[in-house]
Amino acid sequence: MFGLFLLKALREPLQDFNWWRKMIVGGVFTMLPLLAFVLTINGQISLPVGVGLMGLGLFFLVISWGYLFRVFVDALNGFELAFLPQWQDWKAYALAGGWLGLIVVGYCFFAGIGFMAVLSVLGLVPSGENPEQLAGVFMLLMLISVMLYGFFPIVFARFAAERSVWAAFDPGAIWQDLKEIVNGNYIQACLGFFGLLLMGNLILSNLPIVGLLLVSVYGFFMSVVFARVFGAMIRAAKQKKPPDLSEGSNRIS
Repeated sequence: MFGLFLLKALREPLQDFNWWRKMIVGGVFTMLPLLAFVLTINGQISLPVGVGLMGLGLFFLVISWGYLFRVFVDALNGFELAFLPQWQDWKAYALAGGWLGLIVVGYCFFAGIGFMAVLSVLGLVPSGENPEQLAGVFMLLMLISVMLYGFFPIVFARFAAERSVWAAFDPGAIWQDLKEIVNGNYIQACLGFFGLLLMGNLILSNLPIVGLLLVSVYGFFMSVVFARVFGAMIRAAKQKKPPDLSEGSNRIS
C-alpha cells in the first residue's frame, strides 16, 4: 500500500507545467541558512554579516515550511494535486511555518533530553578513541531522526485540525492519533522518506559547485512528495478506510 501512495505522490507534482521552477524556489529557500552558515564558518564573510544572512535565511526557510504545510493540509483534506501552490501567499506561509517551527523546536528539545538520557544509561559517551561508541551514537541519532520524520506529520495534523500549537502537545490526543495512524505502511513511509533523502544527499553532495543547490532542490521535492504521502495516509487512517488512489477526483486549481 505504501508503494501506491508513493507512486501517486511522485506523479502529482509533475502534472504542474512549472513544477521545476517551484521546486527550485523551495530549494533555494531551504539552502540559504546553510549556505550562510558555511560561508561564515569558512571565513568567507564576517561574523556579523553571516549572522544577519543566517537570520534572513531562516525566515525564508520558515516560508518554505509553510508552503509544505499547505501541500500537507491539501492531502489531509483529500484534494488532488493538479497544480502545485503558487509562491505568492507569503504571509500565510510565514505564519504557518512559524507555528510549525515552534512545534519542531519543542519536540526537538524533548528528543534531545531523551537522547542524552539514553546515552547516559547505555554509557555511549562520544569519544574519538572508541569507534564503537561513535557508531552507537550515530545509529541512535539515525533512529531518533526516523522516529521524528514519522512523528511530526502526526502532530502537524493535530495542529491543522485544531489550529492550536498547544493541541500539538496534548499527550492524550497525540497518543490516540499514534494508535490510529502508526502501522506497518506508515513505518515504511518513515523509513522511505529518511532513506531517499539520505541517498540523494550522499550522491548529489559530491557534485562540484552545484552540489548544495541540487541537494536542496531534491530535498524540497521529496518533502513535497512525502507531505502528500503522509497527509493521505493520515486521512485514510482517520477515515478508517483505504483512500481513493485513482486520478481525477476533487481537483484543485
